[in-house]
Amino acid sequence: MINFRPATPNDSEYLYNLKKKTLREYIELIWGWDEEVQRNYHRKNFEPKKYQIIQENGEDIGCLSIEEQSKKFFLSIIEITPEYQNKGIGSELIHDLIDKGLQEEKTIELQVLKVNKRAFNLYKSLGFTLKDENQTHYQMTYSTHLSRPTKEID
Repeated sequence: MINFRPATPNDSEYLYNLKKKTLREYIELIWGWDEEVQRNYHRKNFEPKKYQIIQENGEDIGCLSIEEQSKKFFLSIIEITPEYQNKGIGSELIHDLIDKGLQEEKTIELQVLKVNKRAFNLYKSLGFTLKDENQTHYQMTYSTHLSRPTKEID
């Protein structure tokens, strides 16, 4: 069963290592991975109040960060530890956010690294569309004035 708990300052190392496990290969492709640069960036920018730790059966398995604004939700981070990927957890969490967006009539936005094709394809399959792009990222949106895509049944 999936639960959440608020992140605390004690989660800093866990969240840094989670980023390393989930994003390092993509960061290496774009900028290269410099451990000192990444650690300093994390140290300067880590704000526990922005994160929810995702748990399954009491075990920390990822993190979620959603910024709520007046007309939209911005999904800034969703990271699932590799051992728990491809089990539908991320999709379920995004579907929950879509449902909340529909209820509150807010769009949902996110950005994804262009080199992270797996994540891009997941977001596309969940109904997100390409809004814009820059050199490294795609900006995607889910317009909640449209209905949520239904799951196909075999």
